Amino acid sequence: MKESGNDASKIDQTDLKIIEILQEDGRTANNEIAARLSLSEGTIRNRIAKLVKHNYLKVRGLINPSKFIDKQLVYLLLSVPLRQGWMNIGEKLAQLPEVRSVSLLTGRFDMLLEVFIAPSELAEFISEKIGILEGVNSTESIMVLKQFNKWI
Repeated sequence: MKESGNDASKIDQTDLKIIEILQEDGRTANNEIAARLSLSEGTIRNRIAKLVKHNYLKVRGLINPSKFIDKQLVYLLLSVPLRQGWMNIGEKLAQLPEVRSVSLLTGRFDMLLEVFIAPSELAEFISEKIGILEGVNSTESIMVLKQFNKWI
């Protein structure tokens, strides 16, 4: 499997197994992964470093948004004309601390933002952080009432 872009690094079945183990539990120790895959701990450490370096893997703590009473998961759909530079707007939005992910879409809307924010701050976020970006024509908000098996 090749990584897209200019980098020609490859990942193999061993790398995919390491990723699978870490998806189950990101705190799994390298020596435990090594034992499960019959490899040395150094090999696992080097492979994880390679996966991180080439953006195949990011190990981090995830939260269950259902457990937070002061914040809400919100999906924002944006209309952004192609000529205004989807990519630049998407990159800017991805840097905002409230934004968990940005996806470019096909269909009626051009962009999907996953936002974790206090409901009382949503209007200000839309008007002062999204509305000021040149090229954003419109937004539609979808408030998540309940999620199942969702970690962000």
